Amino acid sequence: MKAGRKILYRNFMTFLSLAGVLAIVLPIFLSSGSWPDTARNYLEQNGFIETGARNLVSAIYLGYRAFDTLGETIVLLVAVSGTIGIISHSGISLARGYGREEESQSSKKSLLQIKRTELLDVVTGKMGPIVLIFGLYVMLYGHLSPGGGFQGGVVIASGIVFLALGSKNDSSIRLQEAPVLARIEASGFLMLIIASLIGIPGGAGFFGNPLSSSEEFKVGYIIILNSIIGLKVGAGIGYMCVAMLGREAT
Repeated sequence: MKAGRKILYRNFMTFLSLAGVLAIVLPIFLSSGSWPDTARNYLEQNGFIETGARNLVSAIYLGYRAFDTLGETIVLLVAVSGTIGIISHSGISLARGYGREEESQSSKKSLLQIKRTELLDVVTGKMGPIVLIFGLYVMLYGHLSPGGGFQGGVVIASGIVFLALGSKNDSSIRLQEAPVLARIEASGFLMLIIASLIGIPGGAGFFGNPLSSSEEFKVGYIIILNSIIGLKVGAGIGYMCVAMLGREAT
């Protein structure tokens, strides 16, 4: 009887959710009015001229909507802090639950020390540097081609995870250590704040491009922001993944 009520309640909530989505979306598609195109036309005509970035996506989120980008990096910072706090607390609670010292030490072992294969070591260890280089390319050339700081940062994080999966227990690769990634992530956020302020003395304003007067170098500001965001995103997501793999997060 209870199972039947649960199924009925689930079906009712599904129907209610679909009805709400249709009530919001259908009027948009059935409307006979034209889509707003003022902002689109302006960005298409002036995006490259004003920012120097041929990739208009980079021109928008690092030129016209940099405030949104700052908000997104803050969200990532909070997510990293919360995830690491949860993981650290869970690890401490697990360690306290064991009565013997040897069991407490075994609870701190990395998950990678428990389940490893030679194929995993070889493939991920070789792919890690390649993925890191590709991530740097996506990050540094985001003003010219599809990519940018966020996309390149995610690829870099994937390379960090590959290095962590393919490294032995006595590996000396600093990039896969959680404390190092935490410092890079914090430094990236600090550099982003500094980059947002350097345009104020010259009159460009908060997140203003201090190189906007130079036709040749004004795109350099977007490259700098992409690099900072890429390092921050890569270190932040890599930090969370490495911690969840069982590495020390403190």
